[in-house]
Amino acid sequence: MIGTRRTHLVLVAIVGAVLPGVAVAPALAQDVEAAAGSVTVQVTPSSVPESGGEVELFALVRDDHGRPLENARVNFLTQTGSLGSGGRLVTTGPDGGVTDRLTVTAAELATVEENRFWLSAAVGSGGRQLVTEDVAVRIQRQPDAAFKYSPGGLLVAFRDVSAGRVTSRQWDFGDGATSTRQSPAHTFPEPGYYAVTLRAGNSVGSDEVTRLIWVGAGRTPSE
Repeated sequence: MIGTRRTHLVLVAIVGAVLPGVAVAPALAQDVEAAAGSVTVQVTPSSVPESGGEVELFALVRDDHGRPLENARVNFLTQTGSLGSGGRLVTTGPDGGVTDRLTVTAAELATVEENRFWLSAAVGSGGRQLVTEDVAVRIQRQPDAAFKYSPGGLLVAFRDVSAGRVTSRQWDFGDGATSTRQSPAHTFPEPGYYAVTLRAGNSVGSDEVTRLIWVGAGRTPSE
């Protein structure tokens, strides 16, 4: 299937395999006349913000000859969020396609340790076999700002070690100087304590952290 605040989404098309830990609807155990050869799943959009949202699910079922399979019964499965179908079997149309909708909340995504979760779509083929497809849905998380530093007299080297995807940085060295580099080096005007702040951001949001550091000789560095 698909930490401090990480989220995971998986889409599986049940046509041959079952995701670990996901229970298959009892109806799938019954004989299915349609002989599915493959199932392809599409998730739109492919990611959701950590505040929650909705994704449209589309499964395309084909027979052993690669032709769209009508009246195939598909079961969308997920361990995160709720499905519009309620987990019940849905039937493909003449084009071999069928849709569903997944809704996830911030509370549900907060329980996902990774930055993605999985969905599954399963379809019954001949001989009570299952054809499946798994799809990961990425969770858009704001960064968790953090940095390290290496003192060298008045010259201090900084390194951004923020968790999550970071697309913008704003350093404030506490002496009027700033930087937008990922790992800047800064020379302070004189020895003393300085409150250094890093603000890390991306399209979802931003986070900042401030640390009071000693600059100059005569003291043991905190890193």
